[in-house]
Amino acid sequence: MRLNNWKNLFFYILLASSGGSWCCMRVNAAELANTDIWHPNNLVSTQVTYQQLCHKLQQKAINSLCKQSSKSHSLDFQMPLNLAQQTPETTQVPDQTEEPENTQKQNDPPQLESQPSNLPTSPSESKDQLLNAPEIDYSQRLERLIQLLRSPKQPSESDSDRELGLRVRLRPLEQPQLPPTEQPVVKFKPIGYLQGRVGYFHTTNIFSSEDNPIEDGLIISGLTLASAYFPLGSKTYLNGSIDGNLIRYVNQSQYHYNQVRFNLSLYQQLSQRMYGEISWSNQQLFYANNSDRLDFKAGDRFLNENSLQVSLGRRDPLTSRLTLDSFYELSVNFADPLSRDRIINSLWVSLNYNLQKPLQVGIDYQGNFSDFTQRDREDQFHRLFGHLNYRISDTSNMNVQAGVSLGSSTAENIDFDGWFFNINYSLQLGRF
Repeated sequence: MRLNNWKNLFFYILLASSGGSWCCMRVNAAELANTDIWHPNNLVSTQVTYQQLCHKLQQKAINSLCKQSSKSHSLDFQMPLNLAQQTPETTQVPDQTEEPENTQKQNDPPQLESQPSNLPTSPSESKDQLLNAPEIDYSQRLERLIQLLRSPKQPSESDSDRELGLRVRLRPLEQPQLPPTEQPVVKFKPIGYLQGRVGYFHTTNIFSSEDNPIEDGLIISGLTLASAYFPLGSKTYLNGSIDGNLIRYVNQSQYHYNQVRFNLSLYQQLSQRMYGEISWSNQQLFYANNSDRLDFKAGDRFLNENSLQVSLGRRDPLTSRLTLDSFYELSVNFADPLSRDRIINSLWVSLNYNLQKPLQVGIDYQGNFSDFTQRDREDQFHRLFGHLNYRISDTSNMNVQAGVSLGSSTAENIDFDGWFFNINYSLQLGRF
């Protein structure tokens, strides 16, 4: 077959690239008539040339896609790490292959459930003076005893006096005249006190993350201005307090925050060992530092939470040195953002042993069960730990805790498992 007989012959070559792009090369046979391209050897070399061209185009397309992919990965890498509890509606997620929850995790603020800022050292510590208060004041008992000693004793007839038929009446000795005593000094009854504290909290999972647990510590310092228990009745008391805390991370310094908390409670002693309490509290959290990466400024408030709490506590002495404290609380929380609205059931059981008068050791269990009302999320959180309380003086106290945290959540990438250590020192700065 001769090549000159084929006129207007077109040769189409289709090259496929990875992006679905294609190219077509058109060759006029008349222009190729003078060439030996149809020679078998030339055909092989032409096919090899075309294959090389296809390979180059495909490699170029792959390199272009890789560059785009690397750019997108670098942008994802610059997203903030897993933090907790912003409203899901505030995060706009583009249409990507990743699930929206992954982007939500990266934009959330730090976890607060596992941190100690809202955990009391012991639920019944502030109620000790009420649970252990005697029914009669010691000063009243002492005054009555002095009166009994000063009163003259009536003489009694003995058997020997009766046998002799004599009646001997003892004459009381004349008591010396005591100088007139001054008016008793009225003891000062404080209506409130100011207390300072500093503490350190360390855990192996500071942000309650399941995929990327971070070990870090918190330094907590603050002041408490509290009123004394003001009696409204024989067994009813009113109490209020204002707390201010500076909470600082050891390593994650960009997440430093400050806390202000107000509390008002109505205390009712149900029996000598049991009490009930209704309280309202408000806590507000503010960022302490600026963050250009997370787009917040120092002083910005990221949580405003109001809580209505109903609690029931009891203290049972098992031996002269061993006591069992139990505490239950139902808390309804209304927060801004709304994603933090929740109902919490809390249980605390503490077995305490008094080694000496100022030193107490014990083992504690704490459980929190949270049901979020504005989104589909439930948390369960448990702590099992030992504690040591040492009352250094009448105005200072030290508390040490160490144990394990366990728990989970229906929300993704939240896990409470980890070890923790906590030490606190409190000092009463004054009374008024």
